[in-house]
Amino acid sequence: MKKCVFALVFAMVAPFVTTDAQCATKIYRRVSSTKKSAAPTTNFYYNQSNRRKYGNQVEAQQSDVVVQQVVEEPAPVATSYSDAAKMDSYVAESYSEKKQIQKKTKVSQERKYFLAHPFFQPLKGRFGSITDIAYAKNSFGFDMLRSNVYDQYGNVLATNPTLNRGGKTETNQFLIKQDFSFGLTDQVAIVAMGQYDSTKVKFKDWTGDWAGADNEQNSDSGVNVFGFGAQLRFLDTDKSIGMLSVYYESQKDTTDSVLADFKLGYKFDRTTLYLVGRGGYSSLKNKNSSYGVYVEDSTGDYLMLTYKRNINDLFYGEGGLGVFSVLNKYFTFNAEAMYGSYDWHNKLTGMAAFGVQPFDAMALDLYVSGTLYDSADGKVREYLHFDQNPDMFPSEPWVYDIGDYKIKDYSEYKIGMRMILHF
Repeated sequence: MKKCVFALVFAMVAPFVTTDAQCATKIYRRVSSTKKSAAPTTNFYYNQSNRRKYGNQVEAQQSDVVVQQVVEEPAPVATSYSDAAKMDSYVAESYSEKKQIQKKTKVSQERKYFLAHPFFQPLKGRFGSITDIAYAKNSFGFDMLRSNVYDQYGNVLATNPTLNRGGKTETNQFLIKQDFSFGLTDQVAIVAMGQYDSTKVKFKDWTGDWAGADNEQNSDSGVNVFGFGAQLRFLDTDKSIGMLSVYYESQKDTTDSVLADFKLGYKFDRTTLYLVGRGGYSSLKNKNSSYGVYVEDSTGDYLMLTYKRNINDLFYGEGGLGVFSVLNKYFTFNAEAMYGSYDWHNKLTGMAAFGVQPFDAMALDLYVSGTLYDSADGKVREYLHFDQNPDMFPSEPWVYDIGDYKIKDYSEYKIGMRMILHF
């Protein structure tokens, strides 16, 4: 069959080929490939120009490839069995050479939709799912500095200008956050999310007057957060990409929040360097409230290290720099450094993530984040302590004291895994 194909082509061009044995002739023709690319989209999040090739070559969809075929000498007309065998050999060799040249001339057009990309959202008519499973820990030590003790009528029973007591607090959380998104267009997607968390707050390592006191802790678990929002990828070219996201989020019994996320990136080779800004406004469901670290024991006594008191709402904002890079066909790397103001303190955080995408429809992303600097260290905040049947004031059914405490050795980190699906 190969001989017949070549013979037909040769017959078509033979009238235009000289029979002078000393001439070399170049024949040009265009070959159209109709084999489809293995990737589902041409939007692959990074610039392909001058990129380093990875993976196997695949043919470009409906691409035209120029193939150069060099014939040093026209094939002679067969006059005998021996001459016919020579011509067959020449035809086979020429055809094989042509295929090798064609293979070398084709350009790899493999394009992949990397799901761990920070600009990911589902394409039109498709769904995205991000399941985030993580462990988070926040801890700091504290020294109680001074306090006033009040009775049930608000009268001052005692003033303590100095206190010799302190301890440490830890908050441990196991989190499962689920986001579902749907692409209205390639640029616009809607999102719904919910979060389950199991939280344990503990006071321990008492010092001074409270040395040797029992550790106290509270636990809580349940689906405590839900929300919805929209994503707009307003820019996506060979060199740049931009996304804006806006969400409503409700936290059970505490806050209603409006959050925004803005990213703008520059692409080069297989890397996206991007700026990111985030902000949020939260309205407390119980007005004139306090928030902080709270533990209540079985008798009804409690200790609360407040961050702020008598407030109705909260604000936060942060900005920073990120980088996302495709290491090879299957592995990606992402890192961010963020500095922000979080209502009562400022901090610098870092995040690093390593992703693997074995299939076009699924990726796994392992990440760790933590505090690199926090202005909370050394800050003085207020604490609230409620004591029923106090030993120091036996005639009072209960007393409470309000005082100052100083934060030291503040730290927080988070370790997690995200499973990302696109279907």
